[in-house]
Amino acid sequence: MGFTRPKKAIGLDIGTHSAKAVLMSRYGGRLRVESALHVHLDRSLVNNDPVGAQALATREAVRTMPAGQCLVVAALAGQSVVVRYPRLTNVPKDQLENAVSREAAHNIPYDLNDVFLDWSLLDEVKGEATTQQLKVLLVAAKHEVIDSRMQVLSAAEVQCGVLGVDSLALADAAEACDFLRVGETVAIVNIGLSAACVHFIKDGVSNFIREVNWGAREMVQAIAKDRRCSYEDAVRMLEEYQYTAPPLPVAVDADDIPMAQEIPAAVPVRPASASSLLDPLDDEAFEMTRGASTGRRPSERPAGADPFAAQATIQQRELADVLAPSLTRMATEFRRSFDFYEHQLYEQPVTRIILSGGVATMGLVREALQYELGVDDIESARPDESALLFGDDESVRDLLEQPAQFMVAIGLAARGMADISG
Repeated sequence: MGFTRPKKAIGLDIGTHSAKAVLMSRYGGRLRVESALHVHLDRSLVNNDPVGAQALATREAVRTMPAGQCLVVAALAGQSVVVRYPRLTNVPKDQLENAVSREAAHNIPYDLNDVFLDWSLLDEVKGEATTQQLKVLLVAAKHEVIDSRMQVLSAAEVQCGVLGVDSLALADAAEACDFLRVGETVAIVNIGLSAACVHFIKDGVSNFIREVNWGAREMVQAIAKDRRCSYEDAVRMLEEYQYTAPPLPVAVDADDIPMAQEIPAAVPVRPASASSLLDPLDDEAFEMTRGASTGRRPSERPAGADPFAAQATIQQRELADVLAPSLTRMATEFRRSFDFYEHQLYEQPVTRIILSGGVATMGLVREALQYELGVDDIESARPDESALLFGDDESVRDLLEQPAQFMVAIGLAARGMADISG
């Protein structure tokens, strides 16, 4: 970056199947996304040379961005780091550093000589009389984990200024997108290919993070096993699996309503974009909206209807059954995290859930979580211009088409802009 203080930041989210980059600046006091790019990893390289595959995608993701003149913020995977929230009582500010070090020795399951340790003060609560409690965010990453990420960045010829954590970047993204409200507890659920995480944010402040051992790969594997097809074919089937939008209600006579009405699933609709929604699974979204019944039995197909569409209807219904066990396991895993947060930590119940990552817009995922968690207010992350400014449509097309995919990259870029301003 030379000797000139950067004025822009690049958030770089490097996954096992894709790399996403967001170039951010400040315009009129507001954050502005100038460009955003999503690049798939070369699948032929992933197994033989994963570092090379990630480096190649990373280099392409920032190819049109002035990386040498920006503060580049990359991230470590949440599963590879340790995040803790210790509370310190009656510790003077000038002794906080030593107190955190002592607390780390009890909270971090590694030799402190083997990790890089960082921390920040989140909140200060005054209790009765002279009692004062400090809530601290403590993060530890083993040197080998950091070296592994730096190896990818070095191979991509990208100079990184800051390393963050993807699960923590979700909170920065939510703040930048104005998703948070004082007085409520929000859970940001990020679902990837092989794992997921939930970040609980209370009163706009990070409160707890839990990694979840479930990913979108389970759905693809369920389809491949049931259909006895290749992984690629299973990806295509899941990619095509979506409902049409529910029609407007139409008044009908009671005599026209069948006595025993069967509700067919909607005919699948191909995405308008030619790009794959499931390639890669941990970064791409599956667009789904809940369909509604037409009120017609499957056997009552109108004259001239496409017989292949009728067959697709049957396949759609069967596919939902195939996905049911994996979605149930997903919801159960998140239920454990929510129970731990609300009952073991004695925190107030979650009032809203924001979904991001691979299956953020999939209707079946949203419904499974609503049923299991009892939270009705579940939405897919979609930043808009009320909070962020955007460059021209072509430069930010990838983000506009799949906004939930870019939450981590947005959070990293926002973190970089905060560091520049500070």
